Amino acid sequence: MIGDWRYLFRFALGVLFIWAALGKIADLNHFAYDVHNFHLLPRAVENVFAMVLPWIELVAGLLLILNVAPRSGTMVLGGLLVIFLFAIVSALVRNLDIACGCFGTKDAGVTGLITLFRDIGFLALAVLGYPWRNPVILAEPVQIEAESPPL
Repeated sequence: MIGDWRYLFRFALGVLFIWAALGKIADLNHFAYDVHNFHLLPRAVENVFAMVLPWIELVAGLLLILNVAPRSGTMVLGGLLVIFLFAIVSALVRNLDIACGCFGTKDAGVTGLITLFRDIGFLALAVLGYPWRNPVILAEPVQIEAESPPL
């Protein structure tokens, strides 16, 4: 339901990821270069990852904005954020002075603590926006009586 307050968090997350995806799609070569600089994937996979990831972000972001399959969209983007957080922490631990590439070429910022805390905030949007199922509470226990088989 769109009136649900959690939709606002999903909408914001969807807009962020659509913005990020469009920035990456606009310059896939530069995004592939940013992926390479993290040194986390085999070279043979880097370009495929750089070409596919923005489209996953775009589709999942659209799912959230349109409120179509909100659980799936939130889970996909939440999972991506966990992966991104791993990559950011890895870069910080290895003291890499590299651009994040999070929002395409317009994001010229160096991967650092600000990027880490920003992505933690985005992950909080995913958790707060996740459409948790409401527990079903029965007013009275349902009893099923077995009938005796006919003779």
